[in-house]
Amino acid sequence: MIEVEGKARISDIGLVRSRAKEFAKYIGRRLKVDDYYTLQERGYPEKSLRIRKFGGFYMVNFKRRISFKKGIHAKNEVEFKVSNIQGFLRLIKDFGYRKWLTKKKRSEIYELEKNFHIELNNVKSLGWFLEIEYLTNDGRIGNARRKVFKTFKKFGIKMNELIKEGYTKMLWDKKKG
Repeated sequence: MIEVEGKARISDIGLVRSRAKEFAKYIGRRLKVDDYYTLQERGYPEKSLRIRKFGGFYMVNFKRRISFKKGIHAKNEVEFKVSNIQGFLRLIKDFGYRKWLTKKKRSEIYELEKNFHIELNNVKSLGWFLEIEYLTNDGRIGNARRKVFKTFKKFGIKMNELIKEGYTKMLWDKKKG
């Protein structure tokens, strides 16, 4: 799966929420608690994997950057379920992985179409963000990037307002001072 997404910091959540409801279907709210693991011993990791609990199972996720153009990321995303999390954690620890960060995010999710979503995210210690994500299997990244940016325009957000850094990088920088 290829994830094409962008994010922008927002100050008026009420305005953004009302605009989202004008052209997208409200799906619901979700608390996402993510633990990140890496092989790297110091500094901000170049690679890591994410583990997120979903009810009775866990989702393991790894993303590899393909490109960043006009404020929009394209990443190859690998994701799979794990039912025995303790066994999985023992396994990755044996391979040398260590936990380096936990991220807590409260999301309001809206759907534009299948595999095309808007999220209003309140990330603990960082604040509110508008994130627009398009998932594609066919590799039509340019088309997905245009759709994502066109949706940002509906919120009055310009290309230069999009944030390149991921939440983990922002949390890491904040933690390091």
